[in-house]
Amino acid sequence: MRTLSEKIFRLWLFCLVALLVSCAFPAPSAKLPGETQPPTDTPPSTIPSHPSTASQSRITIWLDSTRMEGAKIYQQLFPEKASQMDFQIVDRTQFPAEVLQFNQAGQGWPDIVFAEPELVEQTIDSQHDFPLDLKPVLSAELLGNFEPHANDACTFAGRLLCLRHDTAPMVLYYNKPLMDKFGYTIPTTWQDYLALGERVGSENPGYIIGSFGDAWGFKAYFDASGCPSSRILNEKNVQINFGDAGCLRAAKLVDALLANGTLAPYGYFDAHFNQIAQADKILMLVAPSWMALGSFGGKPDSQYYNSADHQLGVAAPLRWEGGTTVMTSAMGGGAWVVSKHTQNLQLVLDFITWMVSAPEFWDISPDYPVYMPVQPVWEKTVSANPLFANDPFPIMQAASQAISPDYAQPNYDVMEVLNDFVGQAVGQKKTLESLLPDLQTTMTAQAQAAGYEVTIDGK
Repeated sequence: MRTLSEKIFRLWLFCLVALLVSCAFPAPSAKLPGETQPPTDTPPSTIPSHPSTASQSRITIWLDSTRMEGAKIYQQLFPEKASQMDFQIVDRTQFPAEVLQFNQAGQGWPDIVFAEPELVEQTIDSQHDFPLDLKPVLSAELLGNFEPHANDACTFAGRLLCLRHDTAPMVLYYNKPLMDKFGYTIPTTWQDYLALGERVGSENPGYIIGSFGDAWGFKAYFDASGCPSSRILNEKNVQINFGDAGCLRAAKLVDALLANGTLAPYGYFDAHFNQIAQADKILMLVAPSWMALGSFGGKPDSQYYNSADHQLGVAAPLRWEGGTTVMTSAMGGGAWVVSKHTQNLQLVLDFITWMVSAPEFWDISPDYPVYMPVQPVWEKTVSANPLFANDPFPIMQAASQAISPDYAQPNYDVMEVLNDFVGQAVGQKKTLESLLPDLQTTMTAQAQAAGYEVTIDGK
């Protein structure tokens, strides 16, 4: 028979074991992305057992200078976790090529990369085999907080291979004081835009209503016109038809405005275009959402405007008369891609979910957020900015839902072909319309070399 003292000792021992177990396995945090309080150590996701999750492994994060500002805030809020992170500002266009080198070496992969979905797509084939499918490791609740279709560009064959950070829909910017001075009305259709360009060319030469000097200029006008420059039909088929009516009307519009000087034959960041901007000669500009704060700026060191006096108006994307659907292009719109090789999935997910959902970061970001719970923070910031002549948020929000499916790019370099095409047209002063047959040949060859079947009629 056990003595009383033995029973007391066993009871004490049981309680001690129970206490140790409860300390070793704490209850998970209930906080979700989008709440105003910073996230706790447990990321807002459902993380199943994963063979590569080792909580003490350091991680490498490739990002750009804009996202680095968010990383700095993360470092301040979570210094212990950030001490396990190596942030590197890189040229992400080299990302696919770098992956091949790491694969050959069998080491060196970054754990997280910030890149556009079209770059991510170049790393999903068997040769690269880089991205981790995020759908099994992120909660349905978190993914349901993104704008509809925001992650479509990150979804390949049902797998979520990146997490969208922002979209970059193109809108119509205008200089309100200049428009008022000249007595011009904001166009709502592309036909109105062309007519206004013709007036500006004759009444106020030297002022411009757009930019057309590279592939992004091409996308701005041709995607919005429904031109199937490389329309993805499925994983192995694309439609390329530069003889389509949508391509022809866009070419005629651009040709007319280049001819009368109201479309500047330069890219957004060309030194000549900066001179036009600094001379306050930009009357209107079709450009992405992030350029409002990132380029127009309204600060002493900004690219276009060095002061803010409510001069920048933001108007909705234009539509073609006779059409019921408004379509716009985009320029960028990045995403977070996670390596299959990561050895610290927990920390990786903590960082990327914080970046897309943290009010502290989105309060200073120039990008339009697609994680809906944080949109009110960004809206409050931009609507109070003295740069704007009107509230840009509802316009950008609508534009984000109107991005043309023709903006999506297949697994070959569409932009290189378009850059060469625009350079030839502008440099040799040839009309776009006359060069479209050559573009058809070149783009078709590019697609076929990448293993795609090309159709003209989309069937």
